[in-house]
Amino acid sequence: MKFQRRPQEPVSLNLTPLIDVVFLLLIFFMVSTTFEQKRELNLQLPESQHGEAAEVVASLLQIEVSGQGEVRLNGDKVTDLTGALTQYLAEQPVPEQVLVIADERARHGQVTRVLDALAGADLVEVSFQTRYTP
Repeated sequence: MKFQRRPQEPVSLNLTPLIDVVFLLLIFFMVSTTFEQKRELNLQLPESQHGEAAEVVASLLQIEVSGQGEVRLNGDKVTDLTGALTQYLAEQPVPEQVLVIADERARHGQVTRVLDALAGADLVEVSFQTRYTP
């Protein structure tokens, strides 16, 4: 007896599930990725009615103190200001002036620790930034 063979279908790869998975992964990574991080603090500067504008100097070191006690050295967050100042002075020339930008809500003790670290690094030309209100 002779059996008839069924014609075989050509073998093919179904790409639809693969494309679905790729799109799901793409959506997942787009939603979970952070593209930009802010590197600045939202400071509310204290107001001053008397004083004068500071002179612009060639080399300036900025130290920011937020209301939550966060300290930044030239925009970079630091936890140990004394160590960060030592490293900064080893890599850079001594700045002509130091500008302390302290938030109005910053604690007095935190600003005092910043000034103490500056005095320990022999940086005595210190200015404070305020908002002028006529």
